[in-house]
Amino acid sequence: MKSKVVKLRRAGPNDFAEVAEMHYPPWRKSLAGILDDHVLDVIATPKLWATLKYPEALNQSGWSMWVAEARGKLLGMTVFGPVAANANDLQIDALYTAEEAQGLGVGLRLLNKAARSNPSGDVILWCAEKADKARQFYEDNSFQLDGRSLLWTPLPGVSVAHVGYRRHPSGPER
Repeated sequence: MKSKVVKLRRAGPNDFAEVAEMHYPPWRKSLAGILDDHVLDVIATPKLWATLKYPEALNQSGWSMWVAEARGKLLGMTVFGPVAANANDLQIDALYTAEEAQGLGVGLRLLNKAARSNPSGDVILWCAEKADKARQFYEDNSFQLDGRSLLWTPLPGVSVAHVGYRRHPSGPER
């Protein structure tokens, strides 16, 4: 798929169900081996994201969702916005690409879209410590571990260690 065919656009509430259906498989795959399938089934569903999680995230001031699509097919999504404690910095809350779009530059285009929305501040994100493929993607694109850590506890007795990443405004776009 040629990059000229892929278009980025802001997504709105009418897109949430379709975005969630695209987002769910790569999200599950990113946590495969970190959490059991039955746990993933309990903590998230496309319907939950479309009806609760996306609206909740995008209700925050300055937050937005962007999607990548080609020929009417959704290929990727990202959700990002200003950090509550430091509005000069931008947090990427989610960035996922459909399996068939991985390795084609779709994720990088979405990443750069988010980063360009805040040219003067740092871009930060959380990544599961054991999500090697995601960590490599961010490290390949000028993100560095920033010393933050988070223990995400989606259910009692279930936790996933996350590490913080940061990219300074001078980080190159590829």
